[in-house]
Amino acid sequence: MNGQIAALIQSRSASDQQIVRDVFRSKFRDIRSFRNFLKSTLQTNVTSMLHAPSGRWDIKSFHALYIACWVHHPLEKGSYMIDLSQLSEEQRGVIQRACDRHLARRKSSHLGGAGRSAKKGWAFLKGYRELLVQMETTKGTEYLFMKAEDYGTGLRGFIPHTRGYFHMRKTGHGLTASAALNTLASAGNPLVTVEGRAAENYANGYKAQLRDVLKLRGTKITVRDMLPALYQHARYPRPGNLANMSNREIGDSLISFCRHVCMQRGRGTQPGTSIPKGMSEITPEMISDLQKLAKTLKADGDAQLNRVFREIRVAPAVVDSSLKTFYELHG
Repeated sequence: MNGQIAALIQSRSASDQQIVRDVFRSKFRDIRSFRNFLKSTLQTNVTSMLHAPSGRWDIKSFHALYIACWVHHPLEKGSYMIDLSQLSEEQRGVIQRACDRHLARRKSSHLGGAGRSAKKGWAFLKGYRELLVQMETTKGTEYLFMKAEDYGTGLRGFIPHTRGYFHMRKTGHGLTASAALNTLASAGNPLVTVEGRAAENYANGYKAQLRDVLKLRGTKITVRDMLPALYQHARYPRPGNLANMSNREIGDSLISFCRHVCMQRGRGTQPGTSIPKGMSEITPEMISDLQKLAKTLKADGDAQLNRVFREIRVAPAVVDSSLKTFYELHG
């Protein structure tokens, strides 16, 4: 996390270097070429790129923005959303036009669905063949959404896309695109932490809770939309003014709710007792997904983000801080 991936890439350990070869495409196995790509493409950092005039934007700009986010918060699978709220409307228009000019249209099942492909020249992580880019708005805040995909579009990508879709429907998570990255995320490494899954698309239990229990529809329902409906359905005391609560406070509230439901389930097995109907519909799979979501919310700290699920939402300055570490860290 936070730029520490530089330590792994620079490590002289034979086992670490094997991990680097197995995870990254050739340009990104050497710390010098990795750094040079980001510095030259971004003109040092994310803030600089986001403020760049239209003439400085091309498809590599989007590649570099995704890679900068990955350096900040390495993922096996998931999505990043860069907060654009500090940019002027004119500058957000520059980015939108860069998407339109340099990225091909493609279908997307994510959020608003107006997908763009940054596939050409995309060669960062092994197993990932395309970069999906979308301009998105959540509760009035604009974001640049990016997600690495293990398949492309068109006829060549149809079969793996279909296979992945049904696997997602069945298990709640996508197929493994990189065995090496999956191992790094699950087994860990003393030099770097890689998160396994952090995406905006709902896990199966959470999706069933929204759709079947709370009767909420759509791909952009936020946690702050969901929480009052959940507590009301389960007849659980609603917290204070939700609008004034930080994501950490919402995470704490959600953890307390999960504990309460588990306790009620335990009591409901005793003779002569039963669980309230609204609470009995909250399944163990839903509780598991809520607990993971609560952990993500707590990690957001004092921010008041309108999170959809477990996507990585980042402020440009925070990613820039991680890039500084990545540029300066010596093995």
